[in-house]
Amino acid sequence: MLDRILAFFENKTEETEQLTVDESAAVLLIEVMLADLEADQRERDCIAQILARRTQGSVAEINHCIDTAIERQAQSHDLYQFTRVITDNWDEDQRYELVVDLWRVAYADGDLDKYEDHRIRRVCELLHLHHSHFIRAKAAAQH
Repeated sequence: MLDRILAFFENKTEETEQLTVDESAAVLLIEVMLADLEADQRERDCIAQILARRTQGSVAEINHCIDTAIERQAQSHDLYQFTRVITDNWDEDQRYELVVDLWRVAYADGDLDKYEDHRIRRVCELLHLHHSHFIRAKAAAQH
């Protein structure tokens, strides 16, 4: 029994280490899209635009990335595994830009849901950003 528990944690650690920064960011974008329990096409399109800008990938690569991120988000139990990859690899400005993009996804359907707001607030904290970053990013995404 203990062997199975240890194997679970070892596999989870290996899986987390395999995540790239872009994959982790994609999962966080998906997390905001699904926070209100509705997967709106406008939000998905916004995520595709963000990923295209960040990665310069083809449409097929972007769609595959989004589908993979949706699967990873559904299988995850927390956000830490994704935010850790980002905080380990991105500086404060890059993390702030990600938060701006999270707000863009939340606003994409024209309706800011309280659960989207809460999720972004939590991600901002996990990215070790200040509340002022949260507020500035929200304002920046509205323009």
